[in-house]
Amino acid sequence: MIVMPLFFLSGALFPLNGLPGWLTVLTRLDPLTYVVSPMRHAVFSHLPISPLAMSILSPGVTWFGWVVPVGLCLAMVAAMGAAMLAIGIAEFRKTE
Repeated sequence: MIVMPLFFLSGALFPLNGLPGWLTVLTRLDPLTYVVSPMRHAVFSHLPISPLAMSILSPGVTWFGWVVPVGLCLAMVAAMGAAMLAIGIAEFRKTE
């Protein structure tokens, strides 16, 4: 049920530049955004396209104008995954 809003806000279907301010905040809170950005970078960095086309097709995630590096995006995904794994382990250890 919650997967669809996360997927639509991740930028997998449309680029994230040019969105209204409130929607930009929501996309930056979406963990899938930090997965899609490195994937776009990996795909488009190996194509012989102009820098202008690269900036349009793979703009990257920005925080207040600073472009978040791919390594930091992947580290955030790993940290979120570890946190969710810890929560899942804690919840399933409880017996009813």
